[in-house]
Amino acid sequence: MVVVKKKSRSADSVEKVYEKVKLLAIDYHFRPGERVNEVELAGQLGVSRTPVREALNRLSKDGFMSFVPNRGFYARDITPEGVRELYEVRMVIEQATFRFACQRASDEEIAATTAIWEEVSQKQQDVSEISDWSTIAQADERFHMEIAHISKNSQLYDMLDSLNSLIRFFRRIDLETPSRRNNAYLEHVEIISALRQRDVQKGMSLIERHVSLSSEHAVEVTKEGLARIYFGKKSSV
Repeated sequence: MVVVKKKSRSADSVEKVYEKVKLLAIDYHFRPGERVNEVELAGQLGVSRTPVREALNRLSKDGFMSFVPNRGFYARDITPEGVRELYEVRMVIEQATFRFACQRASDEEIAATTAIWEEVSQKQQDVSEISDWSTIAQADERFHMEIAHISKNSQLYDMLDSLNSLIRFFRRIDLETPSRRNNAYLEHVEIISALRQRDVQKGMSLIERHVSLSSEHAVEVTKEGLARIYFGKKSSV
C-alpha cells in the first residue's frame, strides 16, 4: 500500500508540473527557438529535474517543444506558415464536428450550444468597446468545443482540444485584429443559424470562411505575436 501511495504522489507531481509548464509554453513564456534550461525551470517550480524532464518530453510530443539529442529542449518557433497550417487543421476538424453535430445532436443540445455565444453577444453588443479579448477568445473556444462535444465523436473532440492549446496564443490576436473582429460576431450568428437548421453544407462553408487565415493575415498575426513576446505590447501593425 505504501508503494502505491508513493507512485500516486509521484504521478500527481508530474501531472502538476506538466500543467504548469504547458501554461508557460502556451503563452510563449519560452521565447521561440529558445533552449529551455531544465535546472533553472526546476528551481523556479520548486521541484526536482525529473518531473520537469518528463513534462518537457510530453510537451515535445504535444508540439510545444522540440528535442535535439545531446542538446536539450527548445521552444516552438513562430512562422506565418506554421500559424496558417494550424488553422487549416482546425478548419478541417471543425467542419467534421459541425457535420456530425447536425446529424447526431438533439434539439436541446443544439440550443444549449448556441446559447454559449448568444450570452456573450448579449453582454457585449459593441465590438469597439471590448477591452479584454481574452474573455472573448475563451468564449469562442468554448463555443466551438461544445459543437465538437455534441458531434459525439470523442476522437475529434480530443484532437480539437489538443489543437486549441497550440493556437490559443494566436486565437486572441486573430480576434483582436481589425480585419477579423468586426466579422467575428456576425460569422458566429450565421454558424448558429446553420446549426439550428442542420444545414451541413452551409455550415461547413461558413466554418471555412470563419476559421481560415489568408497568407497575409497569418503574417499579420505572426508579427503581432512576436511583438508581444519580445516587447510585451501590441505592435503598430
